[in-house]
Amino acid sequence: MGTEKIFESLKYEGVRYKILKDGNISYYVRYTKDGERKHKKVGTKFEGWNEKKAFGKRTELENSQVEQKPLKFKEVADRYLEIQKLHLRKKSFSTYSGRIKHLEPFNDKYIHLITQKDMNDIIISLKDTLANKTINQVIAIAKAILKFAEDEYKIINQNLNKVRSLKVNNARERFLSKEEVNNLKEVLKDKYEYLLFVNLALCTGARLMTILEIRKKDIDLDNKTIVLRDFKNSSTYQGYLNDEVKELLLQKWGNLKDDDKVIQKAKRLLTEDLRDLFNKLFNQNVTDDKQKVVIHTLRHTFASHLAIKDTSIQIIQKLLNHKDIQMTMRYSHLMPDSGKECVEKLWD
Repeated sequence: MGTEKIFESLKYEGVRYKILKDGNISYYVRYTKDGERKHKKVGTKFEGWNEKKAFGKRTELENSQVEQKPLKFKEVADRYLEIQKLHLRKKSFSTYSGRIKHLEPFNDKYIHLITQKDMNDIIISLKDTLANKTINQVIAIAKAILKFAEDEYKIINQNLNKVRSLKVNNARERFLSKEEVNNLKEVLKDKYEYLLFVNLALCTGARLMTILEIRKKDIDLDNKTIVLRDFKNSSTYQGYLNDEVKELLLQKWGNLKDDDKVIQKAKRLLTEDLRDLFNKLFNQNVTDDKQKVVIHTLRHTFASHLAIKDTSIQIIQKLLNHKDIQMTMRYSHLMPDSGKECVEKLWD
């Protein structure tokens, strides 16, 4: 360090500096790491360093972890699954574990060496056997495991950040028949909040979160109207109640305060229970996601039966709160009078 005198900072513990002949100042820090006293030059004044910045670096060096040995993907993935098991229901965890199995080509790779090409190779290998939605879930889990490696082990690998998800056609073709609707209601007849949820969905066509946020003050039972909040479009719109829903609401009406939600079941519990029920009633041996019954199918069922009843596209658009009528046009093929009769009789 030459013959220049080293001074101790009067303000910052562990910071030292040396004034050089050219007027520059070198900054040093003394710190303890892994039980050893260390001395390190961190920079010079001409490089933008000062006592405060040097002290910050000292703190960083003292708090840094012991250098982490390289870990293979499987070691981190197993630990990640162990943590997830604490938070997921048994069936959800089973699905999660199944998705991770598609990442087995990574198992013997050191996690810090996994590349974007490695992930794209897996995506290509899965393309012929899995739906795009499932592949996207595999991609998301791979990214989550790398993030977990960073948080848990301080191993940083951002190579998957630019891996793109595949396009998914979310348009569902499946809707419930009247017989299926009646069967669903019969199964839920002794489960008040589930039955109320299904009935609200089938008479308003509202989305999941919209229904779960309905409060007593939003409902006018006399006029059978309801104010609905569309969180997707950041707007409110009006829906209508039928007698069946009105009777259900009246069962608990007197016990509710104006600000109380009419459905107080926790979102996670309600959605998981309904998913299990839909799988049991409607999704046995169904492999095409577009043909599976899910909660959103209730909205699709509402709109589809309106179209079958020959309700105008404009009214269906209004009831669904669609901003673009093209979204509503998907139901036009269900209308009995699609224009065929008009054309046939045009020149009679």
